[in-house]
Amino acid sequence: MLSPFRVPLIRLGNLFPLRAVYAKCEFLAPSGCFKIRGAVHLLEHLSREGSSRQLVVPSMGNTALGAAVGAKAFGFGMVGVVPQTIARAKDEKLQALGVELLKIAGGGSELLRRATEVARECGGYFVHPHLDPLWTDGYQEIAAEILQALPDCRSLVFPLGGGGLLMGLTEHLRKNPRLVRLFGCEPFNYPKYAKFEHARSATIADGLILETPHRRVQERIMEDGIAVHLVSDADIQKALRELFESHALVVEPSSAITTAFVKSRVAELEEPICVVLTGENIAPEDHARHMAAASA
Repeated sequence: MLSPFRVPLIRLGNLFPLRAVYAKCEFLAPSGCFKIRGAVHLLEHLSREGSSRQLVVPSMGNTALGAAVGAKAFGFGMVGVVPQTIARAKDEKLQALGVELLKIAGGGSELLRRATEVARECGGYFVHPHLDPLWTDGYQEIAAEILQALPDCRSLVFPLGGGGLLMGLTEHLRKNPRLVRLFGCEPFNYPKYAKFEHARSATIADGLILETPHRRVQERIMEDGIAVHLVSDADIQKALRELFESHALVVEPSSAITTAFVKSRVAELEEPICVVLTGENIAPEDHARHMAAASA
């Protein structure tokens, strides 16, 4: 069944006037990101089962926001295990939603480990946003909606963080084979699934950070022949600025990474091309700072 909060698919004609490039505007979903789809899919299942009414959610920010909006609608409690460095915009939204936040040092892998412990201690349901099919299967709707609106889509470009979105998109395509190639985008500064030989460093696409890649995601990448590419922070900032100036779209760096990739490879990608713009949860001052850096 298609989502009741379906978001639009728009043509990025101003940014790519000579190519058929479209954007699936997941940043317009409730909670400002695509993660609400995973949350609703999971919470519908837990509600039917009558199991624990408490979620424990590890998150760099957007997963917790999606879970929090869903939990409030379904009458669940929630603990968000987030980094101490969580972006202010996401922190404030989570607090406004009444989420109990546990802020810890470390990145995505440490968040997963600590959240597992907390769920065990409190008897809550541990949400694995990358590997729990009750969550990731909610993302199948994104692929279904794209291919319904753009049935001849040939290139589908998406951000690659822990791999939950990848698992959902590929699950739909395994059930409904189409002539479409998938391209995952990671920040050059912090690769996981792409081959790399350089040292990792901080990245503005902080929502895509995970220290240790998941074996199941690696296997899916290999089995389904998914191309994984690295994109520089400078190109991400430039894309964020171009999306705003050409289409008045405000997105976070982890979303803009997709159009940055297409800009660099547009002549090589088969059309029509669709990018998934996953989230908009960025503070105005941070967006302005990236815009200014891209102009420098």
